[in-house]
Amino acid sequence: MRRPICGGALCVLLLLTAGTSTAGADSVIDILGQLKTFRSGALELFDSAATALVESGEEEEAAKVRKWSDDWLSILGVSTGLTGLAKDFVVNYLGRSSYHDQNGYLVSAINQVSSAFPDSADGFDEDTTNAIRQRVIVICREGMTVFAAGGSLHSMLSELRGILKTSNVPHFTKGLQSNAEVQKLFKYMAGPKPETSDEL
Repeated sequence: MRRPICGGALCVLLLLTAGTSTAGADSVIDILGQLKTFRSGALELFDSAATALVESGEEEEAAKVRKWSDDWLSILGVSTGLTGLAKDFVVNYLGRSSYHDQNGYLVSAINQVSSAFPDSADGFDEDTTNAIRQRVIVICREGMTVFAAGGSLHSMLSELRGILKTSNVPHFTKGLQSNAEVQKLFKYMAGPKPETSDEL
């Protein structure tokens, strides 16, 4: 059985499943400890996609991909970066019934992403990448209904949805196929589901 998306290719989405393995977490540092594990792979994926976009003459789209990576995968930041995302989640959502009582569709969308991953790293083609893209877009949509507009999580998901265009699929596919750090993420993603797993 595959792991839930908590080990997925976009490490920032790990924040959305922080409750899966840190249900009792009470600090930004606890969640950041998990996020940092997957940060380098996500940075490499987005850098590879941006480079491929530049090589295809799509400098404007490449700039958007790099900006998303710079804004949301950085360690530092008050309202941006992994610190800003973790702070928003811990302060405004973690352990609050107003969040947990309304996140069913989001949790379901997150758990469906792993089913789009191929059985081996060689299986990443444009169709597979597009299937993953479509599931991540559903996460963005559902997350934006749960997380308040103006907050870090809502902003990150809105901007992520904006760069997950069909035309960008070939460029993200290259990153999924060739980057060593992304391959590590894939191996974790395809691994067995943890024995204990709490819902968000």
